[in-house]
Amino acid sequence: MRRATRLALLCPVLAIVMLASLGVVPVANAANGEPLKWGAYPARRSGETKQQAVERLEALAGRKLDVVRAFYRWDEAWPTSYETWLKSSGHPMIMSVKARRLNGVAVKWADIANAQPGSVLYQDLVRWAQRVRDYGAPIHVTFNHEPETKTNLDLGEAPDFIAAWRKWVSIFRQEGASNASFLWIMTDYAFWQPATDRRQAVKWYPGDGWVDGMAADAYNWFNCRPGINTRWLTLREIIEPLRQFWLQHQSEQVWVAEYGSAEDSANPTRKAQWYAEAQALFKTPEFAVFRGVSLYERGSSTDNTCYWQPDSSPAAAAAWREWGQDPYYGGPGSEPPPPPPPTARTALLVVNDPANLGSDALLITRLQGLGFTVTVADDDTAAATHATGKSVVLISQSISSTAAATRLRDITRPVLVWKPSAYDELRMTPVATTVATGKQSITIIRPAHPLAAGRSGTVRLATVTTPLGFGTVASGATVVATVGDGLSSLFVYLTGAQMFGGTAPACRIAFPLHKDAVPALTVDGWALFDRAATWAADGCPTG
Repeated sequence: MRRATRLALLCPVLAIVMLASLGVVPVANAANGEPLKWGAYPARRSGETKQQAVERLEALAGRKLDVVRAFYRWDEAWPTSYETWLKSSGHPMIMSVKARRLNGVAVKWADIANAQPGSVLYQDLVRWAQRVRDYGAPIHVTFNHEPETKTNLDLGEAPDFIAAWRKWVSIFRQEGASNASFLWIMTDYAFWQPATDRRQAVKWYPGDGWVDGMAADAYNWFNCRPGINTRWLTLREIIEPLRQFWLQHQSEQVWVAEYGSAEDSANPTRKAQWYAEAQALFKTPEFAVFRGVSLYERGSSTDNTCYWQPDSSPAAAAAWREWGQDPYYGGPGSEPPPPPPPTARTALLVVNDPANLGSDALLITRLQGLGFTVTVADDDTAAATHATGKSVVLISQSISSTAAATRLRDITRPVLVWKPSAYDELRMTPVATTVATGKQSITIIRPAHPLAAGRSGTVRLATVTTPLGFGTVASGATVVATVGDGLSSLFVYLTGAQMFGGTAPACRIAFPLHKDAVPALTVDGWALFDRAATWAADGCPTG
């Protein structure tokens, strides 16, 4: 039976798991009603001590780390002065102990599982349990994280690992290490694998009674390592299989024990956007069940595509700091430092009459505040040549002639449009569409999508009732938000996606906005417009 102290700590988690089984998951941090833990493995740089590495990373974040990741070999000294400092300074740990000695010699899992009282291996197990117990502070303990990787082939197979894990846990419980919480950690790809693959996570799972939580080490490799992955992956895509596994087994905690993203040399702000999307992800109902996330900092400083460090670019550093400042993650909520100068963006805005802009003038001011250089074109004369060299083309609801949309239909630049009757000219809908009248709000159905701007559920766009556009979409569209009775209102076709009568030559975004609503846009309404414009200008980098 588990210790009462551990049950007291974990009962709120069990309550949330019960709610999840009923399909009810609160949006606030669902693990225990506290801020989601935000931690890191700080890699030492340029002669730093481990303590200095923690302090450097905390200076970059502008806050204290909630948890610190650490890795140990079987015969390593523990605790050292570093672990003592972590304890005294209030830094809980996620510690991993690998079944390998400092000299590289394997400690086979089968030998650990079969260790008998009085043997050297058995005494090693007892020693680890007693040291953790006597440490006296709560600590997440992992036996041999990522056991399925090829670097562990000499340690044994899945049944050996499970038996060794259970032996490890049994001795910790026997020695009264009630401050230890057992966190089972796999690679993210273990949760993707089919039954034919030896790495499949379920084959390595010790059982619900033998873990206090589960986690994945989650990475967006992009083009970092040949043969690993060449597609840009959001954190949502990477950890969704873990979340599904957790729902099936309902262990008390679920974590991202390591995370990292490569840079994209063709888009210097793409990693920053990855961080921003991850920050928004854990506020959604499905992912609010996660207990914590922990950055893995190690990487090559000479190869930027493999550089996991959060300051691999100024934009990434600013976004990571902003994530850490978020009160949802225990941050102070203070303003982050000014972001680096934005990438130069140019926009072509097609309007009814450049000499009589009306509410379009507010949109121009907004775009300029986002760093855009804006060129205005009359819908009577706007042509494809006007889009040359522009980051994005925006077609206002104010246009009186949809012929402009036909002339711009085949440009290989992103288009953001809020004129529903022009959707068919752009091949976004089969026929000209209209608006849903008397509306104020849309419903976000894909809260993790970049176009959702971190919002979820019902979002009020304007302080007054207004017409909001919608349309019937083709199979290639991604619908992010609806209006009325499920009408597609905010949607996008990525480059190459199937539209009506062809494929998208570049991304095409339909945005629910009416000229009368512009002066009455809410903070959320402006946030959605800002995200749509900047995301389009950046080439709609993720879907």
